[in-house]
Amino acid sequence: MKTKSTIIASSFLAVALPALSFADSPFTGVQAGVTLGYEDASMDWDTDLIIDAFNPSNTAAPGANSSKSLDDSAFAYGVFGSYSMALNDSWILGAELAYQGSDISDSMNSIPGFFLTPSNQTEAEVEVNDTFLLGIKGGYLLNPTTLAYSTLSATLTEVEVSSNCPSDGAICNPGSPARSDNDDDNITGWALAVGVEKSLSNNLSVRAEYRYADLGTAEVSAVKQESGESYGIDADVDVTSQTLQIGAAYKF
Repeated sequence: MKTKSTIIASSFLAVALPALSFADSPFTGVQAGVTLGYEDASMDWDTDLIIDAFNPSNTAAPGANSSKSLDDSAFAYGVFGSYSMALNDSWILGAELAYQGSDISDSMNSIPGFFLTPSNQTEAEVEVNDTFLLGIKGGYLLNPTTLAYSTLSATLTEVEVSSNCPSDGAICNPGSPARSDNDDDNITGWALAVGVEKSLSNNLSVRAEYRYADLGTAEVSAVKQESGESYGIDADVDVTSQTLQIGAAYKF
């Protein structure tokens, strides 16, 4: 009986010890950290619908040249929390929740695709606000202090569009004061990150990461229709971004 128990215990240790090789590293368990980097974003505008200024039930497709490519780059900052477990002596698997913020925006001095007056002077600005990410993280231990990893995440991002419509008789009534409109949309997408994490101690690590994100398509009313005052302009904005960042994490 004692021999049998010894065999069972030895078998258990043989399975458990590879996972325990991660136990004293910052790569498993609960982590929290901060990031700082640089983000480059593309915001591809496509005017989708034009709504009649006098009868909102009358709509039309935009004319030619209804698209506009906008882009911006800015410093990005964020925080993250994760939990990871060892699968064996080389691989980890976990989940990560993250937030990223930056000051991304770009503008244009006319609405593309407004076929009645292509040279309209209605300005529009697109802003990409906060992004939240929830993903699955997998990593491979290159050596006892270095982890190569990748994270595949679902994203939630707020996109805001604002416009200034002058009294030029193009989109807005020339007999009324200039008007401003804004609209926003929370869009969903995905992101894929690859990086390297280096442990400095049992509780502290640093990382360098590249992330590509297809954040989704915002559906917005750039100019709101008001009978006798303005045409309505609906648009789609496709948002993608690339981020290079560094970070530091603490294991609890």
